[in-house]
Parts: sequence; structure tokens; C-alpha cells
Amino acid sequence: MPTTARRSVLGATALAVLLAVGTGCSADSGQAGSDSKVLEGLGALADDSSANQVTYLDAAKARELSKGDEKGLGSIGQPASSLLNSYEPGPWGEALKVTQIDTAVDTKSAGRWDGSFDAAAITTSLKSNGYKQSGDGETWTDSGSNGMSFKISDDEISYVQGEASMAAVTPKDGASLADKKEYQRVTECLGDVYRADFLPLTSAKPVRLSALGQQAASLAKNTEVLCLVAKDEATADRAAAKLRSVVADKSPTFDGTKVTVEKGDQPVVRAVVPDTGTQRPGRLMLSNVELWMAITGSEL
Repeated sequence: MPTTARRSVLGATALAVLLAVGTGCSADSGQAGSDSKVLEGLGALADDSSANQVTYLDAAKARELSKGDEKGLGSIGQPASSLLNSYEPGPWGEALKVTQIDTAVDTKSAGRWDGSFDAAAITTSLKSNGYKQSGDGETWTDSGSNGMSFKISDDEISYVQGEASMAAVTPKDGASLADKKEYQRVTECLGDVYRADFLPLTSAKPVRLSALGQQAASLAKNTEVLCLVAKDEATADRAAAKLRSVVADKSPTFDGTKVTVEKGDQPVVRAVVPDTGTQRPGRLMLSNVELWMAITGSEL
């Protein structure tokens, strides 16, 4: 599907959750280890990207889940970058299609896509749209006012836009998001997910970091996992109590939700929300936003 044919369909309710940054893991089989694909994706972004919302997507898995279903995963199954959701064609023209992307990690200003690309065709299109190579011989930069730069290969595309520099997608050793303890804790809590949406890291707030993950063996059995890192055990207990209160007050919307707390130096709260085939994946940030808002929209 050409990138020009798609647009972002995340609703205003999702935006409310993702911008509300007033802002434990149990031994479930769905939890991830140190070799997590999500953590690997976060390793592509420099640690100063923690000031932004970050979205990871296993696009190949999302396409597999969507086979045979006309609606599929909807916006949840698409990379989050605005470069792929524009009404206007990207600078690569028809040389890049969303279906060529296997994994994507994006912020509002930088990201990396892994997949199978025609680097020669993409760079030809970039040149025809006024992009020029920089001094390193690898980066293609817009000569106009868009402020966009790309590094292109047959299996990887990195980009920045606006005031961001390529340093945002070429982190130094030990200085990526994957090296930050909060992201490690939340990623482990999320488990084996095909999509993860991280709110910005807020080290001075009671909830340091929260994220929503999507797990699924099929479209008929999607599970949403909400995880947060709290500043201390008392905050974690209050967050867990608030989540349980929302589950009870909003019954039957979140029936079956299991909330657990893992104590320790950086305590983690985990809420596992089972869905049915009648509920579209991503509902915790698209429609039933009360659960996530409970721990991002107020002080704990």
C-alpha cells in the first residue's frame, strides 16, 4: 500500500492519553527477557529521545495477524511516524511502501525502520526532490525548509526531522533508550508484544514511565498490557489501587483485568486486560482510555 494512500486515524481520545503526561510484573509467560525485540528497537534511539512519546511496532507480525481480516488491526497495526501518514507523498515517491517495513521505532522527530528496501530507487527519488548527500557520504538532507534527513540502506532507514540531528538515531554505546533502567523495566513488564507505546520519561514525577503493549496470538485474542515504573513502593501501591478502582467502577469494560505490583528499587505496576474478538486492539488508547488516564492524568 503506497504511503500516500494512508492517513493517521488515531482519535482525539488517543491523543489525550498520549499527551497526558502529568505524569508489577508477575512471572507471566508473556514477559520478555533481555533479548526483547522491543528493547532492541529502543536501542536505535539516543537516550535524549526519552523526552518524546516512542512507539515500537513489529509490522511484520501485525500484517500476519491481519491476514484474512478486512479491517485488520487498523491504525494500531501501522507505524506511528507522521512521514507515513501524510496526505502528501513522501520524498521517496513510490519507491517505498509501508509493507516493506518489518519493524519500526518512531518518535515525533526521529526513528528507524528495518525491512527490505530498494535503496537505489529511494535515493534516486530523494535526489529528484532536492536532497543532497552530506559530508559523511551517507546522509541525505533536504535542501529546503522541511529539515528532514535520511540514511538509507537495503535493510534499514533512519530519519530525523525538524531540529533533530542524526545523533538521535546513532546513539553512542551505553547511551540509547535501551540502556535506561526505566525502559528496561517497562519492556520486561510488557512482555512479547507486537506494539508498544511509551509516554515520555518523567523522572521528577511519581510515575516515571508508562507504556501500553499489545499481545496477540490472533485477532480474536488480543491482550493489552499496561505497565508503569513508580518512584517508590508507596506510589506503586497507590497506582495499583487506582487501577483496580477504575476496573470496578467501569465494569464490565475492563472485566478480567489483573493488576499486580513488583516491589523493589524501581517498583513496577502491571495491568493485563484481556480482549475478545468484538473489541478492536488498542482500545485502551483509542476508546476505553480511563485505565491509562488514571495513572497519567493526575498526581498519585
